[in-house]
Amino acid sequence: MTFKDDIQKLSVQVKERKEYITNEEMTKQALIIPFIQILGFDVFNPIEIRPEYSADFGIKKGEKVDYALFKENEPIIFIEAKSVNENLNNHDAQLARYFNSTKEVKLAILTNGVEYKFFTDLNANNVMDDTPFLNINLLEIKESDIESLNKLRKENFDKDSLITYAEELVYTSTLNESLRRLFSNPSDDFVRFIVKDFSEMRITSNVIERFRPLVKKAISNAVLDIVSKGLYQQETLTIKKEENINNDSVNRDDLSEIEIGNKVHKGIITTENELKGFNIVKDILEKNNRDISEINYKDTTNYFSVYLRNTTRWIIRFNLDASKKNVMTKLPVEYAKNICPNKEIEQAPKGIGESRVYINSIDELYDLEKYLVDAYDNVN
Repeated sequence: MTFKDDIQKLSVQVKERKEYITNEEMTKQALIIPFIQILGFDVFNPIEIRPEYSADFGIKKGEKVDYALFKENEPIIFIEAKSVNENLNNHDAQLARYFNSTKEVKLAILTNGVEYKFFTDLNANNVMDDTPFLNINLLEIKESDIESLNKLRKENFDKDSLITYAEELVYTSTLNESLRRLFSNPSDDFVRFIVKDFSEMRITSNVIERFRPLVKKAISNAVLDIVSKGLYQQETLTIKKEENINNDSVNRDDLSEIEIGNKVHKGIITTENELKGFNIVKDILEKNNRDISEINYKDTTNYFSVYLRNTTRWIIRFNLDASKKNVMTKLPVEYAKNICPNKEIEQAPKGIGESRVYINSIDELYDLEKYLVDAYDNVN
């Protein structure tokens, strides 16, 4: 499994285990230790990880940090653990005391096994910042979070690079917030700057007020256009790569081959469950008077896709090999929640879909009739 796969698997495990955890020790064993393992540390080796770590640097008597992670016999990360249901606000004082007194350490983590707050010393050397440079929620893991965590793996960990990256994250976050404010409510100076670029009119306060909503609307349209083009190009490139791999997919014309050996080249196996799902989708659409003559499917290493006419116009994608079976469409999350109120629904991974609905079995597709029909109409 790749690092990304490991993190996504942990995210699912956290969701499954969270409600059964009642104290800090259970949180450590069920949630935090697996996280440390994914970062590449041997949790059974005291050379790499030392629980209840204590250092003689003027720390209050009896205080110990929950975990100290070592690399090349030097502490590099301190982790302070709290129970899974505990709020992390105002719990960083003890962690700060350890960080501030151990100059070798440049990364401190405060966590309850779900939320992770990452601190360093950007404002003053060897003094832990009051504000984390990175916040990650494993129940809402994003591609950017996985990219950040990858830099903190034992094999990649470098103190100087960490500081540089932390600075970039802080500056980027600040700039993002400034841009959000500017785009949601363009300032007079910004409106004046935009209008001057295409007009020689005298820019008075009345002109600014007249153009402010137009500038706001234009910004919104431009951002949506950029995002839409980016997602389309990303999907198109992915599809082209898949199509260039010989025998890396199957369609319904290959049913005889599947029935004989249930095998497909390049390690892709189309299962009976996936074929059953394909037939259920067709049954539902036909029942709702939709044309199914051009509906086909494509099996890949990541998902099983049902599409209309060509693969870019996919209707639904199955992921039945995951620990929690799920289906994805291009329908927005909020819309999906409205029409499937009794299902667990979340944002699908970027570039794969929009909404993801968790199911226990493929037969539950019948419960998603409107979801499927609307997904078909959305691409038709």
